[in-house]
Amino acid sequence: MPTQLAPARRPAPPESDRLSTPRLYWLVAVGLVVLALAAGAAAVADLRQRSALLTDVSEVKAPISVDAQTLYRSLADADATAATAFLSTGGESSGLRIRYLDDLAQASAALTIALRDADDSETARLQVVAEQLPVYTGLVETARSNQRLGVPLGGAYLREASGLMQQTILPAAAGVFDSTHRRLVGEQEEADGFPWLTAFFGLLLAGGLLGAQVLLAGRSRRTFNLGLVAASGITALALLWSVVALGASAGRLETGRGSPAEQVSVLANAGRAALQARANESLTLVARGGGAAFETQFTAQMDELAGVDGRGGLLATALAQAGAGDRVFIEQARAEADEWRTLHQEVRAADNGGDWNTAVELATATGDKALPAVFARLDEALTSALTAGNEQVDRQAGDAEGALTGLTAGFVLLTAGLMAAVGLGFRPRIGEYR
Repeated sequence: MPTQLAPARRPAPPESDRLSTPRLYWLVAVGLVVLALAAGAAAVADLRQRSALLTDVSEVKAPISVDAQTLYRSLADADATAATAFLSTGGESSGLRIRYLDDLAQASAALTIALRDADDSETARLQVVAEQLPVYTGLVETARSNQRLGVPLGGAYLREASGLMQQTILPAAAGVFDSTHRRLVGEQEEADGFPWLTAFFGLLLAGGLLGAQVLLAGRSRRTFNLGLVAASGITALALLWSVVALGASAGRLETGRGSPAEQVSVLANAGRAALQARANESLTLVARGGGAAFETQFTAQMDELAGVDGRGGLLATALAQAGAGDRVFIEQARAEADEWRTLHQEVRAADNGGDWNTAVELATATGDKALPAVFARLDEALTSALTAGNEQVDRQAGDAEGALTGLTAGFVLLTAGLMAAVGLGFRPRIGEYR
């Protein structure tokens, strides 16, 4: 019977090809140090970006948004003032003339500033405003000249001027405000975003430290490694500090529906609707019986402002999300809008009844209870609420940035401490094999 040979054994790999325990410890230690550096670098980069965004919101984007508001409001108020001044009996009011010229000066200044920081789409819209505004003012001056000479064509020139303003210039200015406001909100949301990369590296580092401690416990028969315990504590401290600081920052920076930035947009649109309604109210009378289209626009804009029943529209939206700082102004604006509607009905009753002179007197009367005073209080209340909203946007950006103070320097120190703790944890264990 032939002898059965045992299967040949594969030669053992040379010692240099096997992963020795010291070499494994070195690889794990280096891996943890690299993870610590990656986590620290990701955290510092994220914090620097957030701080830069918040600074940009408070120092650049918010002022640009306010400037766009100023541009739109000045243009709309100039149009409403020009129409009201045209109706003034006994000659043009010097006060209205000064207000009209001030509006144009503010609009020109805002236009110059806006062009410096505009993107391509905003620049195109601002060029429309810059090109058409001189045409508008020329038509208004022609209307004034004809009115002083008693030429009936003055009203036609004024209506043409207002049509240019409401159909071309104001939509372009509104587009600039919408664009700058979107950029402001976009940066707020980005600054309020979740730090995904930092969280990924932080959790990966925590898992790596846990795995390293299990490895050392299994090979060295020591339950705890003081260096890795310290590194784990530093990691936990960094994560906890991040959660607290970023949570505080996010809590101070409101975004989305009901936020101050959203409130600013609502109030700016409310002011726009009020000013355009005032201009159309005057143009209805300027048309002397041919202003049905202007009256239709007035009604639509008042419905947009306060709703059909006076309890809806933009004012209701603003009131629903108002804070303590602007609620009183919005409530005042709603009350003045109700009174304005009542007085407007009296003006329309006189004009529709054939008494144009009485209608004009009601529309241009003086006194605290007269229509111009009521509108002035409405406009002032909306302006005050808008100012409060803009201040809150700026204040929240500063508060959110303040919550991150010291976090960048802290992360640098914690990262250095973590790497040192990893080295102190592995060095004695590696030294045991020498």
